[in-house]
Amino acid sequence: MKMSRVLSVVAFLPTLSALSVAPAHADDFGCKVLLCILNPQGWASVGECVPPVERAFRMVAHGEPWPQCPEAGSSGRIGYEKFRPCPDGTIAVSPETESGGSDKSSRSQTVYRPDSNGAFCAPRNATNASWGTYSRGSGSGARPTSAVTPREKRTEPNYLDLTTTDGKQRFWFDLNRYQ
Repeated sequence: MKMSRVLSVVAFLPTLSALSVAPAHADDFGCKVLLCILNPQGWASVGECVPPVERAFRMVAHGEPWPQCPEAGSSGRIGYEKFRPCPDGTIAVSPETESGGSDKSSRSQTVYRPDSNGAFCAPRNATNASWGTYSRGSGSGARPTSAVTPREKRTEPNYLDLTTTDGKQRFWFDLNRYQ
């Protein structure tokens, strides 16, 4: 009787280990990535962190979700912001071309409109006209203004908003490196 009990346990072990290893491995990976990302010196400063964090970035670059660590109560949201914020006192704007006049000397004019994803910055308290509208048409050429300036592009436009029991932190990176 003892031998049959031993055999049934031995036969059950592979099933038990397969069930327990898969979820533990997935959780371990997410938790390791979390610990690495939260390193104050940066995840790349610890050699053991580079492979799992780069693997997580590759996963996200190919459409998979950010790895989770349920034990830490963490969650991650991936986002993208192409431009840095506009300097204080300015807002993000985008150009729009407006046509004016109905005669041969019809002119087009570029007007800047507030747009949180806009590629330019303009003074916050100015009107559209003082933001740098400019005219094109019958020999006038273009008269761009210095009041509207291009926004600085981010070198790392992707971000991870990581929420833990300690609050929310944002980490910047470039997914183009991992596609």
